[in-house]
Amino acid sequence: MTKKPVTLTFTQQQQQDLLTAIASGAERVSYSDKSVEYRSLSELREILAGIDADLSGVRARRTFRMVSPWDKGL
Repeated sequence: MTKKPVTLTFTQQQQQDLLTAIASGAERVSYSDKSVEYRSLSELREILAGIDADLSGVRARRTFRMVSPWDKGL
């Protein structure tokens, strides 16, 4: 049985809350009865970029690079 990928959906209010936190320099965002503390301002910006892409319908493309730790010995 394969698992379905998890799809996160964001609201414009969450986007606005993050913008407000970034503008004020805060690393903690509270909404409803929940609170989230981020590690850094750059992490907040990265999450905001993901929310912006989600709300605009554009999916961010992630690139992975694998490097093997061995060679053919030629």
